[in-house]
Amino acid sequence: MKFEGDIPDRYRDSIEKALQTIGAVGTDEQKMIAGLILDSQMIVRARPVKELNASGITGLIDSAATSEKISQGAISLIDAFGEIYIAIAYETIDTGGQRGCEGTFVHEGRHVYDFARVIASYSDAAVNPLSVFDPTLFELEWEAHRTSGEYMLAVNRPEYIEEGLGLMILGRHSGKCCVDSAGIAQRLSSSYGLKRSIAEGPLTSELLGLRI
Repeated sequence: MKFEGDIPDRYRDSIEKALQTIGAVGTDEQKMIAGLILDSQMIVRARPVKELNASGITGLIDSAATSEKISQGAISLIDAFGEIYIAIAYETIDTGGQRGCEGTFVHEGRHVYDFARVIASYSDAAVNPLSVFDPTLFELEWEAHRTSGEYMLAVNRPEYIEEGLGLMILGRHSGKCCVDSAGIAQRLSSSYGLKRSIAEGPLTSELLGLRI
């Protein structure tokens, strides 16, 4: 993981602590993704929220350069992480503290993982054409919301659980708190205009501007 630009130490410290916490208390999948982020050349940016229009966003550093690398042959998963950045808003950390930082890196970290899988699979498509991975926007957001809910359950602290319930990512069924598939579906429909098998949005390769 590499920081880009002159990011104040307190934001760097928060980001590093968030990834360490995810690696310690997250699910096996989340621990794996946090480890890949830390071991890779993925770039982390921090910007004012007015520039991002979100608590955090994920994208390609240079889609044309990544497309060229794909055309040249196989890219490993960890090398594919190095084609990607996560940008977190300063305000996410200022107002949400460590919980906000952790939540952003769990959600956006899942996007990084899926983007890297798309890049790696297309780079190997000449050898393994049936293994190409290219989810829709709906599928991307479904997985990111699911993993966010699983992280909240793994931490199992009141403030995390209450946030999950408020976001409709978690629900209570028979007295037990769990990831709420119906709530996530409603959230994706109302906030993103996405519905399974009806309005799933573009493929990831299109979102990333990859020339395949």
